[in-house]
Amino acid sequence: MIFEVASTILMSAISLKAYQSKNGAGNDSKKINKIFALSGLNVKDGNQTLTAQQLKKKNYDWGVEYRYRIPLGRSFEDYLAKQKTIESGINARQVKLQFKDLKSLKLDRYIIRNIKTLYSKKLTDNKEIEMLYDGLLKIRVYNEPLPTEVKFQEGKGWKVVFGATRDRNKLIFHNFEKIPHICFGGATRYGKSNMINCIITSLLKQQPDNVKLHLIDLKGGVELCDYENIKQTVSVAYEPEEALETLENAYNLMRQKQEILKKVKKKKVEDAGIVERHFVIIDEVGELNPDEAVDKKDIKDKDGDFIHKSEKTIKLECQKYMSQIARLGAGLGFRLILATQYGTGDIIPRQCKQNSDAKLCFRVQSGVASRVVLDSEGAETLPKIKGRAIYQMADERVIVQTPLITPEVIAETISPFIIQKKEVVNVETPKQTTRTDSFIIKETRLS
Repeated sequence: MIFEVASTILMSAISLKAYQSKNGAGNDSKKINKIFALSGLNVKDGNQTLTAQQLKKKNYDWGVEYRYRIPLGRSFEDYLAKQKTIESGINARQVKLQFKDLKSLKLDRYIIRNIKTLYSKKLTDNKEIEMLYDGLLKIRVYNEPLPTEVKFQEGKGWKVVFGATRDRNKLIFHNFEKIPHICFGGATRYGKSNMINCIITSLLKQQPDNVKLHLIDLKGGVELCDYENIKQTVSVAYEPEEALETLENAYNLMRQKQEILKKVKKKKVEDAGIVERHFVIIDEVGELNPDEAVDKKDIKDKDGDFIHKSEKTIKLECQKYMSQIARLGAGLGFRLILATQYGTGDIIPRQCKQNSDAKLCFRVQSGVASRVVLDSEGAETLPKIKGRAIYQMADERVIVQTPLITPEVIAETISPFIIQKKEVVNVETPKQTTRTDSFIIKETRLS
């Protein structure tokens, strides 16, 4: 009996090898090297041809990682631009069956036919690749693609689930205590606003008594209006003029926190035992770009006071407050979240971008648009899948499938927090010695 089983497995392996050879299955490493040559990535140096030198190959449960030394005259961006070409070449009629694939097969007289059926099925599956650079070019070839949908999940503390990775669909978290500011980018309808809703809902579930929201929705209020009447929302704005008021108020509150820390001789809110955190969230920060302002003329009285602030002046002042919050806010408990579609130049103010150690970029149309958010190309090569994004930190870059949140989950979460809204106007009390802020409450159009 043992001899028969062993003989069957041996014959199956021989049959599989022959079938793979007949159908063009091969070594990904050899294919990648050939693709490098055929796609123009090799470099001519006189009579010598320089190509990427493979230094290491490592197998994982999720696939294989290849490491290469790039030849002189080539950059990581050159290889990144050929990512689709490399991925298509790897998927050109090749597949690798592993022992775990064969475990589910029944050892009977139909074993060879079943292996061929399994092989044919896997042959239609497409592998995905990811390219990274840390001094060496790393090409990760994944046996299975990322899921196209990940359900919303609650995080813990100030950690928010940002999605699933290819590493066995492992969840990745963003910790706002360690990385307070973040920039979002990507073409419309790929997931930016959905991710903002995930963040807000998660924070409301995890820190309902400690989170304060300063919301600016420059899409006419269609994305963040659900949170207008909850107790955690300090201010909400739908137009640039309202955005300026919200940002100025947030800035004044931040300076109050600074004075409180000075009095207790602490440098950070964590050291002072202050648990409250303020999130300034702007959906479509590109609408605050002063270069796109139509009205550029201020009107002042004889004393130089404003009678009318132009659209350009309003947007310039908004960017000033955004930059100040980005520079000073981290240790004072203020977090800045900025989202934008495709843009160029200073759509995201430089100070905000430089002080954001994390970026999340969904698919964009070009390498130029990718560089606006990530300072590098890559987001233009993402597949056309909603929620697929590159999550980039100072020393790490990973492709994720961000979670999808439903209106029902949002409604259920905010329901206990809905109150009769009143505007909160910040004032500074000279003799204040406690760790709480002083407020004046007044009726507004939001009441």
